[in-house]
Amino acid sequence: MIRPAVLPRPSRLAPLALVALFGLCLGAAQAQEAAPAAAPEAPANVVIDPAADVSKAPKQSNLLTGFYATQAVIEICALPIDDAVKTGMAGDLKRLETSVGLDDASAATAYAKVKADVEKTQPDCAEGSADRASVDAVTAIYAEAAAKAAAATAAAAAGTAVPVDPAAVPATPAQ
Repeated sequence: MIRPAVLPRPSRLAPLALVALFGLCLGAAQAQEAAPAAAPEAPANVVIDPAADVSKAPKQSNLLTGFYATQAVIEICALPIDDAVKTGMAGDLKRLETSVGLDDASAATAYAKVKADVEKTQPDCAEGSADRASVDAVTAIYAEAAAKAAAATAAAAAGTAVPVDPAAVPATPAQ
């Protein structure tokens, strides 16, 4: 005679152990989601160099957005900008727009969006404000470049060499 196989009786603790295991896994997942993400550390010094060679599109896009924001503050605050500075800025602006693949229409649309965002922040146009300080920092770079270019042009027109700082020239030994 064949006897039916006898299966072991399930333990009464097995369902409880399964529920406990599930609870531990769920609790760990929720704790991981609730943990705040580590914020990246802010750089100590930020250097603005519009002539910097940037080779990655996100950097170029960020530079372009910053450039548009600077222009927007200049327009909103009706800040007087020297023509040489405007010319230098326009050249770099066109270079940045081209590097991210914007045509004239797309560039105008992008600038309008950035300007609208800047207008929402209601920039402080008062002398010495943070908004003005940002614009002044950018325009100072272009003013310095324009002054150097003007000095070189004037020296070339006069037929003289641009003066050299004697401290920058290495001394030659006496013979």
